[in-house]
Amino acid sequence: MSLDGLRAWIGEVERKLGMRSRVFLVLSAIAIAGAAAGIYLALDAADESVSKDEVRALQEQVGAGTGAVEPGEAAAVSALKAELEALRSEVSELKGKGTPSDSEQKGTSSSPEQAPPEEERANPSEKLRKEPR
Repeated sequence: MSLDGLRAWIGEVERKLGMRSRVFLVLSAIAIAGAAAGIYLALDAADESVSKDEVRALQEQVGAGTGAVEPGEAAAVSALKAELEALRSEVSELKGKGTPSDSEQKGTSSSPEQAPPEEERANPSEKLRKEPR
């Protein structure tokens, strides 16, 4: 083996080793910077965190605010209650009639075998969701 060949081989090894050293140095610097940023953010979050007393006070404010009804809202609530009662009385009146009239029977079936199941009568949109497309 000639001496020039050995020098070329040693030079190639040194270049590869130098490149690997630089890459390792850059990756180490990135890792150290990431760790430093993590430590800084942890310390900053600890300084600006909320205490248990502040959370408790906020919960009390929210709890006190949910039960109170403003004067303008009270009229709307009473109107909704009145409408609900009217609808309930109308439903009980319709239940009291018993069997449907002949004009109502034309479009529906009176036999229980042909009547749709309770789930479909209660929520017809569920049937649409269950059917494959």
